[in-house]
Amino acid sequence: MPKAKPGKVRGIFQRTRKSRLTGERVLEPGWWVRIVHNRKEIWRKCDTKSQARAVYHRLKEELRAERLLPTAKAVPAITLRAWLRRCLEGCTNRGIQNETLYNRRWSLGPLGTRLLTDLSLEDLKRLQVQMRAKLKPLQPNRVWGDSTINRHFSYLRHVLKLALKAKHMKDNVFEDFKFFPEVTATRFLSEEELVRLHGVMAPQDWPLVALAVETGLRREELFRLRWEHVNLEVGQLTLPMPKGGRTRYVPLSEQAKTILRSFDSLFRSAWVFPGVTDDAKPMDSRAFIRRAFERGCRQAGIAGVSWHTLRHTAASRRIMAGVDLVSVKQILGHRDIQTTLRYSHLDPRHLQAAINLGSFGASTGAKGEGVAVGSVQPLDYMVRPVGIEPTTLSLEG
Repeated sequence: MPKAKPGKVRGIFQRTRKSRLTGERVLEPGWWVRIVHNRKEIWRKCDTKSQARAVYHRLKEELRAERLLPTAKAVPAITLRAWLRRCLEGCTNRGIQNETLYNRRWSLGPLGTRLLTDLSLEDLKRLQVQMRAKLKPLQPNRVWGDSTINRHFSYLRHVLKLALKAKHMKDNVFEDFKFFPEVTATRFLSEEELVRLHGVMAPQDWPLVALAVETGLRREELFRLRWEHVNLEVGQLTLPMPKGGRTRYVPLSEQAKTILRSFDSLFRSAWVFPGVTDDAKPMDSRAFIRRAFERGCRQAGIAGVSWHTLRHTAASRRIMAGVDLVSVKQILGHRDIQTTLRYSHLDPRHLQAAINLGSFGASTGAKGEGVAVGSVQPLDYMVRPVGIEPTTLSLEG
C-alpha cells in the first residue's frame, strides 16, 4: 500500500516495493497523486514532486468546479444465455417451473448468444412481432397468445433489470417497450356446466375439482396442501408463504370439510393429495389436469377453461350469492381490492334488483309516502314554462 511521508501534502506520495536482492522495501521512481471522489479513486503518475504537487492542486480545482468526473469502469461482457443461467441458479421463487420454461426459451432463442450490452429496443420489438406470427412448436394448430407473449417478455424484463442493477448493462432497453393489450374477460363455470362436468368425471377425481371451487385455492396451493395445515375443528386452512409472501388463513365451508374427511391419505401420507406412485411426494398437478380435468371438460363440451377457471368460479358464485367484495378478497387472498373488483362484473343478473330500485316504475320513499308506482308521468308529458328553455313537443301541441 502507498505510504505518505509525514509532514507532506496528503495525496502526494511515493510507492514502495520489495527488493528481490535484499528483501527490503525500497522507493519506486516517480511520484503518485491520489484523490478520492464519490468513493472512487483518481490516480495520476508524475516524474517529479513539483509536478505531482501541481497536478494535485489542478485536480482539486477541477473537482471544486465539477469539471472532473471519475472514469467509469468498463461493463463486463456477458451473454444473455449465461446471465439467464446465473439468475436461474439462485432462484427461490414459487414459480420456478414457469421461470425454467421461460429461461430455456430465451436461451435457445435468437437473443441467447447476444451480449447484454448489444441488446436494443428494436430487437425486442422485432422479436415480439415474430412471436405473434409464429406457430407454437409441436402444436401447429395453435399460435402464441398475446398474454403468453407478455409473460415471456415480463420475465425477460425482470432478468434484465437484475443485470442493470449488477452493472452488466448501461441502459434499460425496456424503458419504452409496449406490451400487447390483453382481454380482461374472466371465464367461470355456470351451474349447468358444473353439473355436466360432475357427471362425466370419475368419482375419485371429482372431489379435487369440488374442493377447488369450495376453497378458491390456486393450483399449487391445493395440490401441495399438507395435513398439518388443515384444521377441521376450527374450519380453517393455513397456507404458509403462499403467493404474496404472507401466511394466509382460508375458511372452510361445511361441504369443504366433508370433502376433506372423505380422503384416506391422512393415514399414509403427509400430503392431502399424495403422488400416485410415491406417497412421500405431492401429486403432479399437471398430470392430473391433463388426465382428469381437461378430459372431463372435453367430454362435457366445456371449452375455453383452465384449472384457474375454478378459482374464478369460486369467487363468482359467492359474489352472486350476496357476499361482499371485502370478504371475497380475504377468502381468495388478494392483496389489492382492484383484483377482486373484476369478479363483480362476471354476471350482470345480480345487479338487476339494484338497477330497478329508483326507476320510474318503482316506488320511492317510505311505505305510504312519496310517489306511488305508476303515478310518475312519462317523460313525453313533462313540460317546462315557456321562456326558460326551448319549447317542448307538448307545449307545441
